[in-house]
Amino acid sequence: MTHQQPAPATDLADIIPIGLGYRPAATPGAPTTTITEDQGNRDELVPADRAEEPVLHGTIVAPDRAPSSELVAAARTLYGRVADVARRPDRIAWAVIRHELYHGTLGSARGIAALWAWATARELDTHLATNPKLVLDTRRVRQRIALGAVGGAVAGATATWIMVGPAAVIAAVALILAVAGAVERSRRPTADTDGGRAALGTHPGARAIRQAVAHARLGKPDQIRVIGPVTRTGNAWEATVELPPGTTYKHAIRRRSELAGAIGVDEVQVALDPVRGHHGRVRLWVADDDPMQGERVVNPLVTRTQPFNLWRDKIFAGRDPRGRVVEFSLVERSYLIGGEPGGGKSVTSNNILAAVSLDPTVRLFLADGKFGFDLAAYEDMAEHVVTEPGHGPMMDMLEQVRDEMARRYALLRKIGSTKVTEELAKKHCMHPIVLHIDEIQTWSASGDTKADKAFVVALADIVGRGRAAGIITGAVTQRPAAEVVPTRLRDLLSIRIALRCTTPDASDTILGSGRAAQGYSAAMFNADQRGAGYLLAEGAQPVQMRSAYMTETETERVTRRAYELRKAAGTLPATADRPEIRLLTAILDAMDHPKGIHTADLLERLAAASDEYAGWDSSRLAAAVKPLGLLPGQLDIDGRNRNGYRRDRVQAALDRA
Repeated sequence: MTHQQPAPATDLADIIPIGLGYRPAATPGAPTTTITEDQGNRDELVPADRAEEPVLHGTIVAPDRAPSSELVAAARTLYGRVADVARRPDRIAWAVIRHELYHGTLGSARGIAALWAWATARELDTHLATNPKLVLDTRRVRQRIALGAVGGAVAGATATWIMVGPAAVIAAVALILAVAGAVERSRRPTADTDGGRAALGTHPGARAIRQAVAHARLGKPDQIRVIGPVTRTGNAWEATVELPPGTTYKHAIRRRSELAGAIGVDEVQVALDPVRGHHGRVRLWVADDDPMQGERVVNPLVTRTQPFNLWRDKIFAGRDPRGRVVEFSLVERSYLIGGEPGGGKSVTSNNILAAVSLDPTVRLFLADGKFGFDLAAYEDMAEHVVTEPGHGPMMDMLEQVRDEMARRYALLRKIGSTKVTEELAKKHCMHPIVLHIDEIQTWSASGDTKADKAFVVALADIVGRGRAAGIITGAVTQRPAAEVVPTRLRDLLSIRIALRCTTPDASDTILGSGRAAQGYSAAMFNADQRGAGYLLAEGAQPVQMRSAYMTETETERVTRRAYELRKAAGTLPATADRPEIRLLTAILDAMDHPKGIHTADLLERLAAASDEYAGWDSSRLAAAVKPLGLLPGQLDIDGRNRNGYRRDRVQAALDRA
């Protein structure tokens, strides 16, 4: 069946470029087009005068034209378009101006923000609590420089405008925008990649926070509330979030990793605090940058001039992600520090040892399982130092501490007290003892099962009973595992610091079983976050912190000051091989009463203890101890008032020796 219809009035040459080599489908005055319908060939356009010619289905028949003429036509068309654009340079200029204005303005804004951060010394905000003078002085100097630079730029621009003309100023501004735009474009990725989800930013709205909390599987958005305004605090934003009914702070802390992912930051940048009085609310804190990096946390001991008092002062451990001080008391406590090599164990131990060494009354007992120099700065102030391999030297030190513990408990029973206090320590020479064992696995997991067990039993006895006797025990290990720190020993160590660990199980060995599942895992810290970890001490939940760091120079300065304090107080340790030290130690060992001992009883017991004192009388004994500042006197013991030696005076002489 054949139909005839007039050709369309539209000139298809306006639609199909001639330069591409296509034949116009119709021209004015051309014959009508025949539309033929038959099987397999439908809706084909064929000129009526060529209806009998074969036509390739699905193609457009090219005109009878040479290929060279087609290229020439295409070139002419391209030239014409370029000429059209060239005749309108304003279009090109405007496109370039828009492009540069956008990137230049954005780059300039970033530059101004960076200048403001520098002028306000934002990087020193964490030092406001410890060294406010440094922060304020730095801000003052930088702000003067910034104001001077801005004022000079404005004055220069004004003078140029007046003397040269506005064109020069405009050109300078354009140059600044061009440079800022180039820097800004360099920040952007050049590859065709997916941008990913954007982070919530530095000051998100309540709706965005609700969505993030919901994405962390803590409820539906309509069940979550943001209580009060979202505020900025330093380099972070904060918001109080009310969770759905039945969802608590414990649920939220378990989802901290998911919450960080939903917000678009690293896990260490997110902190959650419970809100007192409402267990279904949490205080959400999100840092702009990684709080576990950046400038080191300075220990205030570096600038401390006063002696440390173990009974009253707290150990400065570091700062939490918000910059708040993290500290703990060692009174009636013990501690465990663990983490993989390079995690910051030595740094953390240094904070404790530096503090206790600045208390001239504290007696130090040290053991270095690496047999190196990590504890060398404190050895001159220690009564006993183990730097030799094998269990023998270690067990000797532990037995010495256990003997002192037994003596103190006997004295406490006679006094009628249950524990050593600051007053009793001063009155009866029961000053605190700190037993610090570095790399405990050297003696607890050496492979000698029998010796390892004996060590663990002795140490557990000291840790368990020593706290009431004023004995503080600390253990450090780079192998946090059950065979290194058995559970029965770990549970007695009340203060635990878990630095970077390789696995959540290793973290649980330090903090306690199940802590990683609760959201407290030291395995989340990276190698470049040295000193980052969790502290379990004063509260029921671990606290994320970054340990304070003292340089070698600062440590030397602190230990030198500690040595001088002990020298002035007469509490430097005695050398056991000196005759006067042997004598004073023997006198103390002969005493079985808290007040002291009568001279006649003392001479008898000295002769029985060592041939060195056989045949001594009261005159020889008095002459031997007189250079040490020790004199006999009347002493009432159980109703017997005789000449003798008081325990506190003998101990004081030994401390001075």
